[in-house]
Amino acid sequence: MTFEVRDATPADAAQVTRVHQRSREAYYGDALDRRDAAQDRYPMWLATLTRPGTWCLVAEQDGHVAGFIAAHLADRGSPAELSSLYVDPDRFGSGIGTALHTRFIEVVPSGTAELEVWDGNERAKRFYAVRGWRPTTRTRAGVAGRPFVTWRLDVRRGSRSLNAR
Repeated sequence: MTFEVRDATPADAAQVTRVHQRSREAYYGDALDRRDAAQDRYPMWLATLTRPGTWCLVAEQDGHVAGFIAAHLADRGSPAELSSLYVDPDRFGSGIGTALHTRFIEVVPSGTAELEVWDGNERAKRFYAVRGWRPTTRTRAGVAGRPFVTWRLDVRRGSRSLNAR
């Protein structure tokens, strides 16, 4: 199935929220706290999609958002922050995550980029490692006794090695 990657708009907030929720349920599994899962994240995503300085794309398939990415591109000297990359679990392995990640690499300035990955999310750790991201020693408290780990990517313009790994 084909999909289209486009700029996200505030009108996408409900579908972005749905993909976020379904994806979190898939990777946290039984570790997801019911109260946390019940939180209404629509206001958060609406605010994110309307916040100046936030770069966000959606992958649309069959008229629905099937994945999305959000980032804060770097100010001089600071790393770009990949804050969200989520794909609907029904579309894992479809190339949507790779397409969104590739677009991020195309727009991030040279330098470094960072993101956080929950240490229990093996799928995400494999995804990022293959694309050249490396875990750092920086962590913060996470879910079910597993921390969120900061990962870093060295982004060099003209480097073909990022997608070749």
